[in-house]
Amino acid sequence: MSTLPSTSLTLSSGIYAVPRLTNTNWVEFKTKTMISLWAWGLACHLEGTVKVPESLPHDPSNSRKILKSNKSKLATEEEIKENYVVLDAYAQKEALAIQQLFAAVPNTVLIQVQGKGSVAKIWKAICSIYKAKSDLVQVDL
Repeated sequence: MSTLPSTSLTLSSGIYAVPRLTNTNWVEFKTKTMISLWAWGLACHLEGTVKVPESLPHDPSNSRKILKSNKSKLATEEEIKENYVVLDAYAQKEALAIQQLFAAVPNTVLIQVQGKGSVAKIWKAICSIYKAKSDLVQVDL
């Protein structure tokens, strides 16, 4: 039974198959990754333009009590649940985009970018790594 070389592996994401990132396919990888994440409605996460939701504040005198976002009075159960839904939706979208990137980059790159935090910071770091590599290739030409 033969196996495919790792450079030919692709990751299905919506309508695009995103190739596994190698030292020779940066332009293809970048284009298909961006289109794939845009197709999933995650462009604002990738670009860092998404508004990060904030947790409702806790009452300073009693940390068990949660206040409205304007801190004027206690939040209702409905407002607290709604805030959790918004926070969870944001976290899920970030995780989905991060998973897409982490599944497609080599472990050597993953080690360098995994602690960056947001999708936008991870993407920027990946772009910086491969921009530097592509600059070196242009110098060799």
